[in-house]
Amino acid sequence: MDSPYIGEFIFIYLLCISKYFLIMKNNEAVEAVKEIRVMMEKSSRFLSFSGTSAILIGLYALAGAFVARGIISPVKEIPDEYSTPGWITIAPHIILVALIVFVLSLSTILFFSARKAKKMNHSFINGPAYRTFLNFFLPLTVGGIFCVALLVEGDVGIIAPVMLLFYGLSLINASKYTYGNIFWLGCSELLLGLICAFFPGKGLLLWAIGFGILHIVYGIYFYFRIERYSAA
Repeated sequence: MDSPYIGEFIFIYLLCISKYFLIMKNNEAVEAVKEIRVMMEKSSRFLSFSGTSAILIGLYALAGAFVARGIISPVKEIPDEYSTPGWITIAPHIILVALIVFVLSLSTILFFSARKAKKMNHSFINGPAYRTFLNFFLPLTVGGIFCVALLVEGDVGIIAPVMLLFYGLSLINASKYTYGNIFWLGCSELLLGLICAFFPGKGLLLWAIGFGILHIVYGIYFYFRIERYSAA
């Protein structure tokens, strides 16, 4: 082989080698950026939420709505009882049903979130978890106390929209510290709450859709599109 061709061959060979290492370095840089991003998300966001818990919460809500309907129906069917004293009579039962649904829902979230955190090999009790729960429960607690006051005073027509609205605000408020798509679930709850405000007679039905159906749909979406994908 003539020397000019040898030189050209060496030049092409070195050029290919340099491009190869450049590509390798670029790939390593991309992988490093991805790792940094994952670490930042773990340190700044609550990522232990489980789609299974959302599905179960929806089922609890539907069961609670069914029980509440049985409690409310006699009061609505008797004209003399459709008054503040009548609602005060059933208020403890409604509050009890709501508390049972709430305790079951909270226990389910904590159980599945702790189990997922263990699978992901990171702590369940951390800064992002505190921020998420604080931003979620602060408006939710205010809304819950407000709803109890409405129930005791007999202003039952606006309880369902108030619950949906405060719950939607709680989800939106907490979405900054966990999965961003929870924001859209919160917006859906807000929209449903506004619709419910204009149709108070359908309050329990819309409440069941908001806390029951929407949770089940979101839980299924989250499990198959996010949770299984991230676990793979």
